[in-house]
Amino acid sequence: MSSYQFELAFRQYIAAFDGTNDLSPAEFKSLFDNVHHKDFNYLPKDEKVIGGDGMMHLKAVTPVTREEIYQLHSKHYASGQKVTLIHFRKIGLDCVDIKVRLVNGKEETTVRVVNTLSNSQVVLSREIDESFPLKVLGAKCANVVYKWKEVGTYQTNM
Repeated sequence: MSSYQFELAFRQYIAAFDGTNDLSPAEFKSLFDNVHHKDFNYLPKDEKVIGGDGMMHLKAVTPVTREEIYQLHSKHYASGQKVTLIHFRKIGLDCVDIKVRLVNGKEETTVRVVNTLSNSQVVLSREIDESFPLKVLGAKCANVVYKWKEVGTYQTNM
């Protein structure tokens, strides 16, 4: 049920990015809070670098915090960025694969993210490099490990 509630909140959030800037900062913050968990982290895709040996290597990028994402989204909202949902797919237990198109002026890009949900909010987002087809599967497996840890933190009477 939490993925359904998250989908509703997410669709309301991206609907705000229509280029009109007609929401107050408090309304925008409320929409952001409905989607993003208080412990939210964003993991950008790894950077491709050419090593001294001429081989391509992936360099891990540091995670982005909830506050940094809020500042970035606020800036994009204020600049009139438009966001269009390309797909929203449930791919596992509290795990959704989302792809959006971002348009800011003449710049256009797509972003694909696998999100781990907790309490109907995204707690962890992993940006996916679509040039590696198995990246979605890897992110899905990482989601299962996260959910297993989350379930283990609560005592049960079984």
